[in-house]
Amino acid sequence: MNFSILKKSGIYDYKLKPIKSDASFREYFRIDIKRKKEKLLLVNSPNKTENNKGYLKVTNILEKMNLSVPKIINYDLNKGIFLIEDFGLNTYKKSLEQGESEYKLYNLATDVLIHINKNSKKIKKKLPKYNNKKLIDEVLLFLKWYWPFIYKKNPGKKITQEFINIWKKLLSKNLNTEQVIVHRDFHIDNLFFLKKRKGLKSCGLIDFQDAVLGPSSYDLLSLLEDARRDVDDKIIYKMYNKFVKELSQKQKKIFKKEYETLAINRHLKVIGIFTRLFLRDKKEIYLKHIPRVWKLIELNLNSSFLNELNEWINKFFPKKYRIKPKL
Repeated sequence: MNFSILKKSGIYDYKLKPIKSDASFREYFRIDIKRKKEKLLLVNSPNKTENNKGYLKVTNILEKMNLSVPKIINYDLNKGIFLIEDFGLNTYKKSLEQGESEYKLYNLATDVLIHINKNSKKIKKKLPKYNNKKLIDEVLLFLKWYWPFIYKKNPGKKITQEFINIWKKLLSKNLNTEQVIVHRDFHIDNLFFLKKRKGLKSCGLIDFQDAVLGPSSYDLLSLLEDARRDVDDKIIYKMYNKFVKELSQKQKKIFKKEYETLAINRHLKVIGIFTRLFLRDKKEIYLKHIPRVWKLIELNLNSSFLNELNEWINKFFPKKYRIKPKL
């Protein structure tokens, strides 16, 4: 890794401490600068696997919305090296573990989403669209990785096409809310509680480089139906209703259909990703969340408009297959 960016930024006397990586190929180093209190991170973000141009673009968009994202001090786009502000250790996950109010944190995050929704009109041409093809490509990760892990073989063309056809119908009929900026991974590991900042700025956002323009329900369901933790039912109820408060009754029905459709789409995708992280990247830790994700899928399958998908899932993935894959 090239450290010349530190010298170019006037940092000479320092120590680097590697910190735990996320589910990507990025590497993070906390910088201890002698005789300085400034907190910075050095990020190695390979251009082959990471959307670094998207990171720069979305950082600029969210900063203009007056939201807290890590300030970029310096960067070398060709090398995929970034010197950025360090938000510290208080992710939402750690804040909750330390006894911070669940209601307070989720209320803040929901306010951030409402703010993003209200301020998305200005940037409609600046981000790629989260279209139906992309959503189908993502849900196919379930067949590509989880199906073979359960059945020990690929699903075959007929089953795959049946699955695609179901999703084409669901997405074409049920995605009808306003198009807004969608983070795509809006959950507690990508949110920080910045106690010294006020208002919306006390919620720090990271891992937003793949943001798109898409359905307004997507990030809310990512927050409330978290693959990594059980969110209190009362919190889910309150935050959902807060988010849709200004919608008409007709709009609320449209939103609910979209929410349930995309929730299942996302959860199936996540099961595929968690399986891939183990098989390809040797990251076993994510497998333990798969039973929770299956429960979230089951919760969203009750509506009659999802009957065809429900039948397909029950046929090929009955209860005995809704498990953490055996190693």
